[in-house]
This record gives sequence, C-alpha cells and structure tokens, in this order.
Amino acid sequence: MTERIVVRKQGHIAWLIFNRPERLNAMTIETWGEFDEQVLALDRDRDIRCLILAGDGRAFLAGHDVGEIKRLNEDIASGALPAAQLREWKKNLQNSTRVIRGARFPVIAAVQGYAVGAGCELLFACDLIVAAEDAKFGFPEVNLGVTITNGGTYFMPRVVGLARARELAYTGELIDAAEAHRIGLVNRIVPVGQERDAALALAERVASRAPIAVQLHKTMLDAAQQSSLDTALNFEIEAVVQAHMTRDNQEGAAAFFEKREPRFKGE
Repeated sequence: MTERIVVRKQGHIAWLIFNRPERLNAMTIETWGEFDEQVLALDRDRDIRCLILAGDGRAFLAGHDVGEIKRLNEDIASGALPAAQLREWKKNLQNSTRVIRGARFPVIAAVQGYAVGAGCELLFACDLIVAAEDAKFGFPEVNLGVTITNGGTYFMPRVVGLARARELAYTGELIDAAEAHRIGLVNRIVPVGQERDAALALAERVASRAPIAVQLHKTMLDAAQQSSLDTALNFEIEAVVQAHMTRDNQEGAAAFFEKREPRFKGE
C-alpha cells in the first residue's frame, strides 16, 4: 500500500510529504490523524530542528477530500450525523494547527500548484512559506456553502491584514504566488521545480542556528500576538535569561571571538 504521508530525515531537517497526487493530495479525516501523529513523533526527536511540508504531484494540498465531504453531506442530510458529532469531527481536523504551532521547531512549507481550502489553512499555521511561481492560494469554502475551519480566521488577518482577509474569505477567489508574496503570505517565490531546494536551503539556515534560541523566538512571537507590550517585554526577559544559561550561548560567544562557525547542540 502506498504511503499517504511520507516522512524523511535529512540531518537536522525532516520532510513530511503529502503523497496522494491522484487526489491532488486532498486529505481525509484519517490522513489528518496520520499527519498529526507524524509531526508529534518528529517533535519528540530532539535531533530535528526544522520541518518542511511538501506535496507530490500537481498540488501542495487541495483541501479536504471531496469524496469524504460528499458522504459527510449525505449523512447530515439523512440525519445520520447530528450536529454534536459533526462538531467533534471538525475539532479533530483542527488538531493539525495546534500540532504545528505547538511544535518546538519552525515549520516551512514548499508549495507548488494548489494550496486551497484546508491546504491554505495549513499554510497559515506554518512559520515560513516558499512558493513556486505556479502556486495558487485561497479559500473556496463560500463557493460550497461552508466556512473556514482550521484557524484561518485567526491567522489570516494577522498575516495579510483584516481587509485582505475579508476579501479572500467573502469571495472565495484564488490568488497567485506574486499576490501572495505581495500581501505577506509567502516569504519567497522561486521558479517551478525549485521550491523544495529553496525550502531546504532556508531550513538548513534555520537549523544551523542555536535550536533553543530559535524555539524561544517561535514561542515569543506567537505569544506576543495575544499579549500586551509589557507582557511581551517580560516574556523576552525570561527567554533571554533562559538562553544565556545554555551551553549553546557559550558556544556561540566562543565561536564569535574565535572567528569560526558555531557548533550548536541544543543544550
């Protein structure tokens, strides 16, 4: 049986690749569960310092599997799936956002083709995005009579601004890589076929830095989105004190004065 999610390790970097190209990597409730389990397992591997998400074939991730959605709608219409059960079903889908944001390492997406619906929601939970020139982004949910589910309404206004978030949500229209870069969703655009190499280069740069310091920055930046300036300043004090107490801090200082590359161990 073909693996629907492929995991590879490359030094301090892990790859998680969606592998249903015949379905444009559309996800089911089962594959969402597999995704969560794989990310949590990688998070427990202290040797991993960065995770790259990618999709095989013509899409990064084209939302939720339409076959499963069709069966879901039939069950709702027949009364076989009551609202309470549907609510729990949707909560399970949201775990991916919590897992990505809760991971100690940054998560980078290498995007080609379509990243729409749940695929775009997943991107907004990532830390960094590298996109091929052919990438398409958006939330077509309103075209199907449903709504954004997996944290998009939380992250989207913070990333692209409230006015642009409203337009994307209300119209369901897709945007290209150039527009996604212009509004701040995408960090870098590269020619088609080079998105994985570019994502790897970025991941290697991140992985070469002090892991604890990178982790603290991820935690601080997330927390600052929901806190006052004073709270953020206090958080920064605690984080920098924690960082100063690490061996990596001693190694970084020694490498600076000795004019060599630091050898960080995450200690």
